[in-house]
Amino acid sequence: MSDKKEQLVIGLTGPFGSGCSTLARVLERDYTFRIYSLSKILKEEWSTKEGKPSEEASRKELQRFGNQMRLEHGFQVWAEKTFKQSEEDGMVNDHRLLYDSIRNTAEIDFFRRMFPNFFLIAVDADEPDRWRRVEEAYGRSHKAFKEDDNRDRNEEGIPYGQQVALCVDDADVLIRNDNDPMVTTEVGWMEKLSDKMKDFIDLFEGKLRVPYPEETYMSMAYTASLMSQCFKRQVGAVILDELGRVVSTGFNENPPPLSSCIREFGDCFREMYIEGVMKNIYFCPECGQKLERLVYPYDCPKCHESIYRRIVGDRALGRCSALHAEERAIINAGAKNLKGCTLYVTTFPCFSCAHKILDVEIRTIYYVESYPDLDSLHVFQRAGTVRLEKFEGVKARAYFRFFSHWRRDQESRMARRRVRSQTS
Repeated sequence: MSDKKEQLVIGLTGPFGSGCSTLARVLERDYTFRIYSLSKILKEEWSTKEGKPSEEASRKELQRFGNQMRLEHGFQVWAEKTFKQSEEDGMVNDHRLLYDSIRNTAEIDFFRRMFPNFFLIAVDADEPDRWRRVEEAYGRSHKAFKEDDNRDRNEEGIPYGQQVALCVDDADVLIRNDNDPMVTTEVGWMEKLSDKMKDFIDLFEGKLRVPYPEETYMSMAYTASLMSQCFKRQVGAVILDELGRVVSTGFNENPPPLSSCIREFGDCFREMYIEGVMKNIYFCPECGQKLERLVYPYDCPKCHESIYRRIVGDRALGRCSALHAEERAIINAGAKNLKGCTLYVTTFPCFSCAHKILDVEIRTIYYVESYPDLDSLHVFQRAGTVRLEKFEGVKARAYFRFFSHWRRDQESRMARRRVRSQTS
């Protein structure tokens, strides 16, 4: 049995259809990981409770069951149950373990507490690619796919719900798994993922390298995001000129002299607005059920549909009082010419920021976002002047963990070399 300090444990997260299960098989086949799935444990418990095979359950039913269990037994319940299974199998001290289907940040926190050498990998793919991979299972109903995808995204911010977007934010490494027209077989796809993983497995095992430029600049954007006092989501942005020099940074926050919402109101102003709107809803727009008292997260007690999504379609983003990170970075640049510059941002620009980016003629955007704003995406596609690059690599959370030892290692090597030369 190996020491837990040396034991390598990986968690996988990402939107469904992105390829987490495929990557899990790659890590099992090529890197000798033993796989445990939170989703598998959830399905088994649903099957026991309902007395029928989990194949008969819709994704919506499984999501609701998973959320209810988190609410009743703790947000980390599925991580605990899956860990217990690996413990009963005698594998918790095995050299390499993999926990698939992580969907809530409490599950991440649990595994980080249990394993000192735990790394979370987020797998991402564009929505059209994900849809093509799962459309057969949905009977070609894209609407049902979008509804399930939105519940995974959890735009309402339900703390015991699926939190895929937040899990991707909290990952140590991000892997791009978009479709490649040059790769047409599953074997070829697994080989491509295996090649991608080699660099990261080396890092996990202590092999040293310097960061790639994209990893450095995106980590700078994440560092800037920590200046934000928005407790819904902290976003950071960095603008670089064509020579790679930092021109400006920004983060999402209310403009001065306004205080942050948490200081001013003790809550998010947008959430306060939504609460006011929902208090005045007396009938479910889906099934017509009379609502005595509609409470967060604003689901109908009869049909379980999200009334929030029906009534507040844009998530009340127009009521957000903050300057966005990209907007602030552009303002902070002052009179500097941003034509041809590159923007690194920890989310995907919103519809309004997309137009500001076009106006200053920024040419390249690197972003981290599992659920990009499709309206913004269409704006960039119509313009045809901006190159969109989904970030891949080591994320800010692991940046110093992986890259801060390189200089000391080289210094030690040089010192030993000098000692040998002086004594020879």
